[in-house]
Amino acid sequence: MTDAKTILSDSAHALEAERPKAAKDLLAPLLLAQPDLAEARFLLARAEAALGHADAAQAAFDAALNGAPMAGAIWLELALFAHGQGHGDTVIRRARAAGLPAPLLIMVTDAAAGRGARAQGAGDVPRKAVQALARAVNTRDARAAARAEAAIKGTPGPQTIGLIGQARLLRGAAAEAEAAFRTGLKQVPPAADLRLGLARALARQGKTIPALAEARRAALAAPAWPEAQLTFARLALANGLADHALAAADAALAQAPKSDAARILAVEAALACNRATDAVTHADALRPGAPDRATLLARALTAAKRSDAALAAWDAAGDAPAARTARAQLLQSLGRTEAAEAALRDILTATPTHGRAARALAYGTRLAADDPAIDMMRTALPTADDENRRLLHYALARALERHAPDDAADHLDRANAATAARWPHDAAADRADLARVIGVEWAALRAAAVSDGTAAPIFVTGLPRSGTTLVETILAAHGHVAQGGELGVLRRALRPLRQSLAEGRPPGPEALSDAAEAYAQAAAQAAGGPDPTLRLTDKSIHSFVQLGAITKVLPRASIVIVHRDPRDTGLSIWRNDFADGQHRYAATWEGIADHIALFDEALEFWRGALPRGSFHEIEYEALLADPEAETRRLIAACDLPWDDACLSFHETAGRVDTLSFAQVRRPIYTTSKGGWQSAGTQVEPLIAALHDRGLID
Repeated sequence: MTDAKTILSDSAHALEAERPKAAKDLLAPLLLAQPDLAEARFLLARAEAALGHADAAQAAFDAALNGAPMAGAIWLELALFAHGQGHGDTVIRRARAAGLPAPLLIMVTDAAAGRGARAQGAGDVPRKAVQALARAVNTRDARAAARAEAAIKGTPGPQTIGLIGQARLLRGAAAEAEAAFRTGLKQVPPAADLRLGLARALARQGKTIPALAEARRAALAAPAWPEAQLTFARLALANGLADHALAAADAALAQAPKSDAARILAVEAALACNRATDAVTHADALRPGAPDRATLLARALTAAKRSDAALAAWDAAGDAPAARTARAQLLQSLGRTEAAEAALRDILTATPTHGRAARALAYGTRLAADDPAIDMMRTALPTADDENRRLLHYALARALERHAPDDAADHLDRANAATAARWPHDAAADRADLARVIGVEWAALRAAAVSDGTAAPIFVTGLPRSGTTLVETILAAHGHVAQGGELGVLRRALRPLRQSLAEGRPPGPEALSDAAEAYAQAAAQAAGGPDPTLRLTDKSIHSFVQLGAITKVLPRASIVIVHRDPRDTGLSIWRNDFADGQHRYAATWEGIADHIALFDEALEFWRGALPRGSFHEIEYEALLADPEAETRRLIAACDLPWDDACLSFHETAGRVDTLSFAQVRRPIYTTSKGGWQSAGTQVEPLIAALHDRGLID
């Protein structure tokens, strides 16, 4: 058997990586050989607690304390566990009876109350010096804090070290603050306040991933401490972990229901999670004087597709260019293009450097060569900041596309270069995700029975700019269908199932049904609560990766795959600016070609892996050439009765939040077919990249 030290170390690492079952499995042979080893029992207790095995966890904690009755780490983890089980008071009484030292008893008491263990002990520093430092920190007086720190004599204890770290943060010395917090944590590793201070010091230095990890550890150790939850929530949101951010914000609100800071974070996180209804609820609960209340409410109502209320809320949000631009973009989505154009021109006249208004105007209006807006954009470029300059380049590229194609291409090169620099693309990560889905998850899921979920969404998927919005709009014209748009909830609904598959646990019927229910609820909320009797479309672009899981979790769903000439698709992707940080591959020709290849590879796999008829494929060019025949096949493939309204979709098109908001309000036209042929040398890098990947001859 591997030596005990290695097993203990590997088990601790597994727990840190949130793999409690792996930790438990590692510990099993060691505990058979050394059943009284306190450290092994302690790690087992943590693993059982993480797995939700309360009785087994309690027994393991008791066994660990039998072997090491005064071990602070065991007492603190037990206190946190007991808090989660609702009997923290029992542990406090037990700790008192055990005669723990006063500093440890205070920490156990705080942990059992969910507030997190706080560093104790001033060291041999004079009391007055510690009090002076604490006052300066509490009043956020950087100069006084610097003087008080300089006056510290002697060897500081953990509590004093924490104050020193905070003082250094106040005066901007983040690296020195990090050193202080790390010193304190060496003495008391469970101290949540020191852990939170370390997270802030790391974040100030731009060390986002380590900061996020430390903040999460602090939040887990202090579930009832709002400050810890909010710090973690902010970092999680900034790093794209919206689900974790929302859970932390909710935890903070449970302790401080009147906290505007927690409520604002809850709105932002709910929006990022596509939980629009929750975002509206949180935004509406903000105090009238809360910062940005009107803007947050307007954003939430917009996301919830409550368009009339959203327009009114944007009016109430004030005259700031950002708010006025958002309102104008909503008007564009609703097809009220004249009002949107007038508003955007007013914004641009008043603030020529406002890149988002310029981009919205150029994408929503065909500007004549002599349109004064073009001169405004050109004049604004030198004085705009980096972000507005990036957007102005996109706007000019679109505005000049027909009049000065070479100039347009130059602006587009500059815009995409700035986008690629700001949001780098990791092609290897995308390919690893597909490999994991088809090589690990589908291998385990393939033999599973389908769920009994009753939801019957219609997934419309494909590459961006391939015609997915057109296909969804045709479907949404049907009397039995509601338009959902890019709901973005599938991966989140599948997450628990994917975690089980990654850990080698085959899914049972209950897990599949839970995933189906999670999807149905999340989709309905993201769509703004549509009529539940209608079938909801979901145009989330990347769902083509998860076709196998869809067929197992949502067996009543219909799946439509849209194809388009990769040269036209790639060029259109290149010419468009997507939501911040999304579709990162879209800003380089190589990235675009990589993603088209990934799409083709995924579809080729699913054609062989799934039964014939599991999904319907439609060619954009075929739809343009024979709209009625292709639409009839589409409607039949979705198990819908024929509806003539699908042929006049442009007359009933509702709100469209994608870049195709204008195109789908027109009858089908063919001018976009083969557009790559008139792009000249601009498209040559794409042609070469597609050829290198075997995507074109």
